[in-house]
Amino acid sequence: MKLTAYFAHFLTSCVNLNDNRIARLNARVDSITSFLKSHPVFEEYFLDVIPQGSYAQRTIIKPVGGREFDADVLLALTEHPDWTPAQYTAELKKAFEHSTTYQGKAHKRTRCVYIDYADDFHIDVVPYVESRKGITHNKDDAWVHTDPEAFTAWFEAKSRVVGAGRLEAALRLLKYLRDTKTTFSIKSVLLTILAAGQVDSWRTTIDTKYYADLPTVFVHVLEDLDTYLQANPALPDIWDPAGTGQNFKERWTPDGYETFRTKIHDYAIKARAAYDDPNKVTSLATWQEIFGPAFTAPPVQESAAALQTSAASDPGEEFLDTDRQIPIRLTQTVKLIGRVRKAGIMRSYDLPTRGDRVAKNRDIDFYLEHCTVPKPYTVMWKVKNTGTEAHDARQLRGTIEHGDTGRHEHTNYAGSHYVEVYIIRDGVCVATDRQPVIVLQHHPHR
Repeated sequence: MKLTAYFAHFLTSCVNLNDNRIARLNARVDSITSFLKSHPVFEEYFLDVIPQGSYAQRTIIKPVGGREFDADVLLALTEHPDWTPAQYTAELKKAFEHSTTYQGKAHKRTRCVYIDYADDFHIDVVPYVESRKGITHNKDDAWVHTDPEAFTAWFEAKSRVVGAGRLEAALRLLKYLRDTKTTFSIKSVLLTILAAGQVDSWRTTIDTKYYADLPTVFVHVLEDLDTYLQANPALPDIWDPAGTGQNFKERWTPDGYETFRTKIHDYAIKARAAYDDPNKVTSLATWQEIFGPAFTAPPVQESAAALQTSAASDPGEEFLDTDRQIPIRLTQTVKLIGRVRKAGIMRSYDLPTRGDRVAKNRDIDFYLEHCTVPKPYTVMWKVKNTGTEAHDARQLRGTIEHGDTGRHEHTNYAGSHYVEVYIIRDGVCVATDRQPVIVLQHHPHR
């Protein structure tokens, strides 16, 4: 059985990073950004602070077994005329050490300076010279070619195929398995490339419900990953999907790969058995073999409250087929992108390159990056807000309206929102896409 409500409760209670930690993380990144932007050495070269890795992809999990969790950010800079690669890290550490706020907290690693706070997490600050597309390797005093924004955009495109944040949730579940079972070891970047790399839109062409809900996504991602691993008995090349030419295979060992390959095969078999089992008792027992005894039913009051909140929060949301009587037959493709406008010294950027994050009080232009639908066609839009601020302001929105091939929106309310576009030809929706918009309470790029 799917046990969808069990999955939702398990994520909330055991896996997901809780809201107060996320708020603390965002506030600390905000503080680091403000500090570096106004630092007498770095202010001349400062461009931005950019979330990367699990932080940008929203796949950080709650610390397991007393461990810490970490967040990676890039300190984007213009090139200093005199510094060697190693000097960027050295000067960054010096800047933190001379600050009363960060004194004693800064430690140098091969590619970054990490700020170790008194509680259960640290932040890695990685110098990144944008014109070189390079981060610094202070031990070799060399540049490492990278394109973190392209990597984030690649992952966001995979997430769109799955929809509704379910790929991120599936990856958090895989990380939870790694950290709690300790039956295999794999760096998060490798797990992300291998698992998300199996996601493809052609699968939904064959089966429109292939990524229909979280249990289904989890089982299919596991099985598709297992199929790939079984087809590769030896450690394969793992190329950077950002197109830098880096082979991440070098970050693993053949023995580590073989263990991972074996355990993913075992988990894929068990997950399929639990998913297909029509008996709730035995299905739950198998899911608990995978996730542990904490995988349990949500409290009755939690389920009832969630249903009540859901029913009360979205009274005005419209759906194309049921409310507008427009059938959906997706035979073409369209890609919707939100571009955040420049504001003062804050640069413009495409939302997918920053994990769809944006601060409050910014302007976004939504445009069709490409559309395969032949003209003439009609364009319709839906803007959907969520969260306490939008709810209290009676601005959850969600109506569908006619429009042009672009539109403008302003970020007024913190929360996880989205904009959808529908391309209508001959009375049928033949293409659609969604741009998530995660509006932060704290500004990430001051």
